Amino acid sequence: MSANDNTSANQTDTAATSASLAFSSLVPDVILDAVESSGLWSDSRIYPLNSYENRVYQVGIEDGSPVIAKFYRPERWTEAQILEEHTTLLTLKADGIPVVAPLEFEGKSLFCHKGIYFCLSPRLIGQHPEADNLDELYQLGELIGQVHQQMSTTPFTHRISVSPLSQIDEAARLILSNAFLPEKLKPIYKQQVAKLRQMSEARIQKYWPIQLRPVHGDSHRSNLMLHEGQFHLLDFDDCQNGVAVQDLWLHLTQTENPKQQLSEIIEGYENYLPFETRELNLIDVFKSVRVINYAAWLQSRWSDPAFVKAFPWFGSEEYWLNHLNELRNCELEWGNISR
Repeated sequence: MSANDNTSANQTDTAATSASLAFSSLVPDVILDAVESSGLWSDSRIYPLNSYENRVYQVGIEDGSPVIAKFYRPERWTEAQILEEHTTLLTLKADGIPVVAPLEFEGKSLFCHKGIYFCLSPRLIGQHPEADNLDELYQLGELIGQVHQQMSTTPFTHRISVSPLSQIDEAARLILSNAFLPEKLKPIYKQQVAKLRQMSEARIQKYWPIQLRPVHGDSHRSNLMLHEGQFHLLDFDDCQNGVAVQDLWLHLTQTENPKQQLSEIIEGYENYLPFETRELNLIDVFKSVRVINYAAWLQSRWSDPAFVKAFPWFGSEEYWLNHLNELRNCELEWGNISR
């Protein structure tokens, strides 16, 4: 490597470190300066919203409605990946599909302030879906079907593609290579994760679709809002090439008898697209990945002061015992839905 290469690499590392530090300690002046760099004039009212992976704030605007300012966590997504997310949202909105798309200023939706990418979007007021409301599940199925139908015309080229086994492997590697998990529990953790991985691999080999499709990737209840009688799908931060059932299974709350819920969701979905029922056999895989990844996610973000404050119980022996119990439940409940 040449001296110039070394200098360039050092400058890149310094910029990334600076952006990470600025992100972990965003202060009001920085937030307001970023918002006003778009040409809007703030009234200095800032209200933090419930988000940990990114930083999200409601910011008041002089003589206008408040906007939502979303600051992307540095080094998580590339500029191309974020722009692909924005393009998807703007296209969906233009087609009349109820999503919240970023605001554009002189044709731009993505901005950078102090090394941190950010965007602005309109504020949406409403309520999240009721967990067991069958009518609402039907509507959610319709909305997700609409979104999948439109997104299917333009596959992602920059976003990630879902890979459950790789996710399990990476999460387990991270947990086992650090000291958060007590040494005496590591053999039990390793055995339980290995069992779930083996079960997941068998399902994937049998039921994985031939081709992945663009999906939202994280369509849980908090990312849906009922506004003026219509559900809107929010926060496409995790959009990816994936499997249709990824956007459906998170709405199943009746663990003993989820089939009625599934029936409503799929019936609504199929007003727009046919649903491959064989994908239901992958729900156990995605459920296991979500449980395994959650612990790894908390561990990977522990250097962020916001996580230490929000999750003070993480890393305790009680936490890990509960986590191991969740993993065992994943195994015990395996097949309940597809059976």
